[in-house]
Amino acid sequence: MSPASFDKQIKRVKSILEELGEGVRRLRAPFDTRAELEGFKQKVGLSQRQGGKPTIVMAEDTAVELGHPRDASVNLVLWTYNPDLVEDKVIHLCGPDLDKANGTRLPYAQLILLALRENFDADPFSLESTQFLSNRLPGYMVRMVPGRLWARVSRQALSDGLNFSILGGALIAAYYDDFPGVEKVEVAFVTAGNEKVTNFSSVAAEAKIITGHNKKLTLIGDGEYECNDLNCDDCDEKEVCDDIREIVILRRKRTKGGKPR
Repeated sequence: MSPASFDKQIKRVKSILEELGEGVRRLRAPFDTRAELEGFKQKVGLSQRQGGKPTIVMAEDTAVELGHPRDASVNLVLWTYNPDLVEDKVIHLCGPDLDKANGTRLPYAQLILLALRENFDADPFSLESTQFLSNRLPGYMVRMVPGRLWARVSRQALSDGLNFSILGGALIAAYYDDFPGVEKVEVAFVTAGNEKVTNFSSVAAEAKIITGHNKKLTLIGDGEYECNDLNCDDCDEKEVCDDIREIVILRRKRTKGGKPR
């Protein structure tokens, strides 16, 4: 069975990027043909899935932190079976590149859009896990924190030229390698400030509901979600509801003798 697709959410991501206007730079992956892709992987040291050496970047060896818990962080992987919705090998960057942020922290949104081959049966968990590039790119480490992507770039990796064009290219190459049914990959990075990063929070929250990561909210119709909890104040998903409230309709289940809040 093919996983649910995210056509509406992909269109929303594109719309937000358009609203950011001239602040978004349009880049291309550092390869085009398959031969160039293989050469790129060898040049940057990109490993196969579960084939790389453990990467640990200590605080004292860190040049740039992305999505630190004190900063905004949004990450999402969205897929579609409509190839017209995804621009292959395109990388969008809104905000400073890594070489302009040496010694600092940056808020971070990492957005990955995939066009899948029709009837390609992919595991949603696997599609999402590739985004972390776990032990695959030298000098790049993702710390596992629930609900956020928190990454470190080492001083050596930055000195070797790691930037968002290369990181985006590594993500694109990884998806091609991991999933034969991936036909197109488009990536966007946002580092231009907490407000611009959180523009994508509602899309990420909605995607988590659709994939079942949110256990209390259920999709019941086009743009309508049903909540299983009547007490908003004590609910651990309140932040998610707040994120999506502007773009969806939330309905709580009525219990016998009870009223929605």
